[in-house]
Amino acid sequence: MGKRNSNTKSAVMPLSREDYLRRLAASKVPFNIRLTNNYAFRKTFKDKMVLKGFVMALLDLNEEEILELEVTDPYEEGEGEDEKEGILDIKVHLNNCKKINIEMQNRYQDDWPERSIFYNCRMFTEGFIHGSTYGEIEPCLHVGILDFNQLEDRGYHHKIMLMDERSGELYSSKFIFHVIELKKLEETSEEEKKQELYRWARMIAARSWEEVCMEAKGNPYMEAAKDVMDKINQSETERYLYLRQEMAITDEKSRLMTAERKGREEGEILKLISLVQKKCLRGKALEVVSEELEEDPENIREIYKAASEHLENSPEDILEILKRG
Repeated sequence: MGKRNSNTKSAVMPLSREDYLRRLAASKVPFNIRLTNNYAFRKTFKDKMVLKGFVMALLDLNEEEILELEVTDPYEEGEGEDEKEGILDIKVHLNNCKKINIEMQNRYQDDWPERSIFYNCRMFTEGFIHGSTYGEIEPCLHVGILDFNQLEDRGYHHKIMLMDERSGELYSSKFIFHVIELKKLEETSEEEKKQELYRWARMIAARSWEEVCMEAKGNPYMEAAKDVMDKINQSETERYLYLRQEMAITDEKSRLMTAERKGREEGEILKLISLVQKKCLRGKALEVVSEELEEDPENIREIYKAASEHLENSPEDILEILKRG
């Protein structure tokens, strides 16, 4: 038999996505750890020092007013665990008398108000024992930190409560929503920019390590957050879990881009029509709808026109109208 050519190169198998993530996590390349990443957010804000500082800023409390702060969510994301549907980012019990849910949402959701109401309702009723009085139910706060715009007001922070529409009289202080919109940080009022919560929001929205360090400087609670983020960068396992979450976000964006390149499957078109229709029902202009859905105005102009003219029709009916031209 003839000798094999020693110069023949063996085929190089491409790295699988898993191998790629493992190799990148094991490298010495520093990451720009961002708190809009759900893994980094959970890991950082479950630190008692960090959580304490954030709650103080959110509720305008002094340190001595926080007697007890317990993270009650038992879920810890591990390397071998899949994402669990319905698990909030942070679940907190404050001073044994107030429940708080804190959730980071980095992708637009048209049904965000309904989602937050659902979670607050579930938290409001959980633990209620037969024979107890309704007055014993603890106040419940849902905190949504959104990397998209949900409300029309220019302010970045909104506190939403149950009150009389005409008089403004408070109906109950036990069911509260806080919405923090990261996309509005630059357009908020000068008065709001003086708030400690504004610094926290800036840190959460930070895109670089330099920004994180700048916002954290001089605040021990935010410095603690920076330290947790730095520890994520120093651990191969933590880096892998961070990258896995980043890849999930990238995959979602890729799926949307693929659907757009293919002209969108009918199911995608119906979903888009439904989203546009809801915006039209709120009287929003095409430019606003385009920005909120992150769609080119020209891609949704015909959908917007049909949805505006047929508000009572179903998305399926509007699709048929569009097909007829």
